[in-house]
Amino acid sequence: MKRFFLFSFFVAFSLQISATHNRAGEITYRHISGNTYEFTVYTYTKSTAPADRPFLPINWGDASGPDSLERAEINLIPDRDAQENIYIKEHTFPGSGEYQVCITDPNRNGGILNIDNGNSLFVVFAIQTTIRISAAIEPNNSVFFTNLPLQDACLFQPWVFNPGAVDIDGDSLSYRLVNSMGSGCVSFEDGFYVFPDQVDALGFSPDPTNNINMDPITGTILWQSPQRVGEYNIAFVVEEWRNGIKLGEIMRDMQILVDVCNNTPPEIGALPDTCVEAGTEINFLVTADDPENQNVTLNGYGLPFEVSNAATLIQEGLMPPVEAEFSWKTECENVRLAPYQVTFQATDNDPVPLVDIVTMNITVVAPAPENLLAEAVGSSIQLSWEPSICDEAIGYKIYRRIGPFGFEPSACETGVPEYTGFTLIDTTLGLNTTSFLDDDEVLFGRQNCYMVVACFPDGAESYASNESCAEILFGLPIIKKNSIGITDAAGIDTVSWRNPIDLDLDVFPGPYQYKVLRSQGYNSADEIIYETPTENDLQDLETTFTPPPFTNTEDTAHTYRIELFSNGAFAARSNLASSIFLELIPNDNRIELKWREETPWLNFEYDIFRRGENDLDFIQIATIDTLGFLDTGLQNNEDYCYFIVAKGSYFSDLENDTLINYSQRICSAPFDRNPPCPPELFGDADCVEMFTDLEWTNPNVVCDDTDDVSGYNVYFKPTVNGEFVLIESIEGEFSTELFQDLIEENSISGCYAVTALDSLNLWPDGSLVRNESDFSNEVCFDNCPAYAFPNVFTPNGDGRNDILLPFPVRAIDSVEFSIFNRWGGLVFETTDPRIRWGGENKDSGELVSDGTYFYVCRAFTRRLTGIESIEISGYVTIFADESTNFE
Repeated sequence: MKRFFLFSFFVAFSLQISATHNRAGEITYRHISGNTYEFTVYTYTKSTAPADRPFLPINWGDASGPDSLERAEINLIPDRDAQENIYIKEHTFPGSGEYQVCITDPNRNGGILNIDNGNSLFVVFAIQTTIRISAAIEPNNSVFFTNLPLQDACLFQPWVFNPGAVDIDGDSLSYRLVNSMGSGCVSFEDGFYVFPDQVDALGFSPDPTNNINMDPITGTILWQSPQRVGEYNIAFVVEEWRNGIKLGEIMRDMQILVDVCNNTPPEIGALPDTCVEAGTEINFLVTADDPENQNVTLNGYGLPFEVSNAATLIQEGLMPPVEAEFSWKTECENVRLAPYQVTFQATDNDPVPLVDIVTMNITVVAPAPENLLAEAVGSSIQLSWEPSICDEAIGYKIYRRIGPFGFEPSACETGVPEYTGFTLIDTTLGLNTTSFLDDDEVLFGRQNCYMVVACFPDGAESYASNESCAEILFGLPIIKKNSIGITDAAGIDTVSWRNPIDLDLDVFPGPYQYKVLRSQGYNSADEIIYETPTENDLQDLETTFTPPPFTNTEDTAHTYRIELFSNGAFAARSNLASSIFLELIPNDNRIELKWREETPWLNFEYDIFRRGENDLDFIQIATIDTLGFLDTGLQNNEDYCYFIVAKGSYFSDLENDTLINYSQRICSAPFDRNPPCPPELFGDADCVEMFTDLEWTNPNVVCDDTDDVSGYNVYFKPTVNGEFVLIESIEGEFSTELFQDLIEENSISGCYAVTALDSLNLWPDGSLVRNESDFSNEVCFDNCPAYAFPNVFTPNGDGRNDILLPFPVRAIDSVEFSIFNRWGGLVFETTDPRIRWGGENKDSGELVSDGTYFYVCRAFTRRLTGIESIEISGYVTIFADESTNFE
């Protein structure tokens, strides 16, 4: 044991005289294979420090035990008295999991103002990286930084910095400031570590303008106004995300040196985000100026400068205003879903240089698939197009709409936007899968238009292809009618169709037969309900079918399809066609008509028919060209029956007849289920006199949609977060006030709301119902509790001042009251807010002796937030001697 302490003392002493003065650092990694990764540790130390670190201890976070890294490279940074130390080592993790890789070094440099008030020399320096390994996630490579973690700042001038994080996998990045770490990679506690904006300015409290923050998206850090000369360390975390899953994070610890200087930062011109088509070159100018006309150098950071086809930034001249040309010849390998973040930094040449930073996004988009062609093949449409020029494409998305749109995408508009009316109908897999047969309900007589988009592994999409349209030939049966004849649970409907006229009879010889398929609702028809007799001549086949009266036309629509068979084999099929199913929604003196149709033709007009209780037959009440109709001016609780007649057409030169189809007949009675408008509530209260006075508006007067309010409900809840309960029902539309005397309740605390009630209404089930509006606005009042004690009382039986009573007592629910003699003995206690102590000792029942007594009291009061307590203490003097006169 003695040896251990001696050794510990020797090590500690050695560390103190050989401090490495670590200033900054981070840990990055790249995937090698399997669970093996190569880690690179960067540390930045003072070049003049007496000690060096050829090796660093490392904890892999996987219970593999202590390990160490050997330094592979040293890069001197002479103008900062610093050197960059690079350590590299591979490590294989045991399996899936999340691992915190930790590096610690015994010493930071001294005088870091925001770590232990500047006593940082013997404070441990630590950096940590978290890596997540899972079979469900593609192996990840960490970000790396392209901007040094040692930076200068000027007193009272904005300091801006961007680490230039690059992610070669194209993952999304997020940024946040964190506390620096110490021993065991545990974050420093608040107070021991403070952010630079919390360091006082030589005895003065931190200036409110001295804020430091980090943009969570771009990673740019802004310190608005450094207030004190010296060194500071900040730490930040960069998190990597892929498809909403966090892959890991890197913590970087960096250092800022604030000095006095007569300098203001340069300014870079605005740079908007942009997009570029892969295979083309993007060029633009980056400009900057400097208020002091100092030389300015422009630099660029980000993945475009690191890829094989690296971007360039070429500057001509240093005297402001300066400009540099950004150029990047993009390639297909640069296509990805996430934009490339590019950071431009302008640096002046002052002894303490200042910078300005602007971050922009460049999205590389794959070119559109070319030469899309749509051709009708029977009742289907065949699509073909050329493969994407980007070999990285993994397939295509196919979109369709009825009728052309003429879509021309903007520079950053990828895929097919929803506003074009195109819908996704299918996807194909494989770069060279460049054909598709659309045989899913392709509509006859319409231009079916298509566009194709190339897809990439990370979800990126190309620009949309050209638009190509085709109309299917008249080589299929054409349904012309699906109409309701009798509405009943055992009703009748009729379906009729037209024979194909472009059917190749050599390919499809007789004999011929039709099969009629049906389904309830709007589902795909799959039940064969009828087969026509076979005929050798196509024109001799039946083309109308009326099922026996067993079809429930009352409760549901029915969808039909007709299939043609040639010599016993399938030849062609029609599109699906549903009947029109009408729905009624009754309300106050009105009925809303809604219907749905799924037909291959277009209905262009609807005739609305109605029959009331006093009508002998149906009469036409309206003709409209849209789905839906509102019938108003009706009498509540009277029956009204409706049906509609739809007129439609295929609008084709081959089939342009007007198609007439009937809905089912349906009846309903309007009734008032429409609640009134809510009132608007106002209120006044007095927390001393203990009353509330509520007033509200009459919706019959102030709301155009309400005319039948006949009463109100008043609701109350004792706290803001409580639940409302009904406390009062008031009849009469003009009874819009409620006054409450709450002296006995001893509290006005709580919130109120009011609802409006209409008159009693007869509902279809025979019940009488009053519709109630939504709650009004809430009005809340709070107590102003008061509780105090006299400092003397005389329990001498003269009827004056004989009992200790508090005054005033306002909004106090209960108390915990205790009174003690001068030796600390408890002589009385109660929970009664009125106290009512006559001076008796709680144990003996006899009067206590004259003198001064100490009391403590916790009083509980009702407030809007709930029960709160008030702490009261003081002294009270007792004079029980009858000779004592206090007049």
